[in-house]
Amino acid sequence: MIIRDAQIKILESASVDAFVAELCEHCREYAPDLLEALSDEQLDAAVRQGIKAAETHGFDKRGPVRFYVDLMIAFGSGFDTDPQYPWAAEILANPDGLGQMELADALHVKSNEAFNIVFGPDSSHSNSALEQTLGKVKEGIEFKRDNFRQGMLTLLKEIHPMKYDLVGAEGLRSLVDFAISRGDERYGFKAPRSMALMTMMMFALGHKFDLDPFHPWVSNSLKEDTGETPDKTAEKLEKRVRIWFDAVLKKAKEAK
Repeated sequence: MIIRDAQIKILESASVDAFVAELCEHCREYAPDLLEALSDEQLDAAVRQGIKAAETHGFDKRGPVRFYVDLMIAFGSGFDTDPQYPWAAEILANPDGLGQMELADALHVKSNEAFNIVFGPDSSHSNSALEQTLGKVKEGIEFKRDNFRQGMLTLLKEIHPMKYDLVGAEGLRSLVDFAISRGDERYGFKAPRSMALMTMMMFALGHKFDLDPFHPWVSNSLKEDTGETPDKTAEKLEKRVRIWFDAVLKKAKEAK
């Protein structure tokens, strides 16, 4: 039987679609609460983006690709360049020319160490940090331009001291600087509270939280053309952040 090129492409496409469907099911099992708000179409798109991201680092086997997508969900879709997780970029640079299985193993070792500190048993550490963050937002805490960076570092240490120690002050200063730059240049944010929201969300969901396909509600909120000032848009995002954090924490408490 002769299989023409067009038929081969169809077979390859069907194989990819089957793998995507398998990965989507895996993701629902891996992080049911975090991904509950995603429609099947949104999750499908996020997984396909994850597969492409994995491919940029040389991952094309099922196991390593699935693990890479897991890391995107756990640490944020941009974990590979996040200043909070420099070990990821160092490993993925692959200076020793490791094969993808060995590279995935190296990532597994370092990510497990970080995961245990950031999330803790039954996500107790991360849920506590979310609760602290939500409490601070609800308090209406004020942020000042003067000494903003140091104020944010102090706040991040209070919210999640174990993660603060893991990342270190230098890495978190880089995160704060990135949040300020991102908020100003991409969204036009000027108010200290808007910059603080960017920083706290990056701390919680990764430094590319605003483009994360696993959290499309964020980018949709920031894209809305309401005709209002950028800082008003940030206020609306903050309200949605409260709702999302509340929902995640409620699910966590129900699961106990």
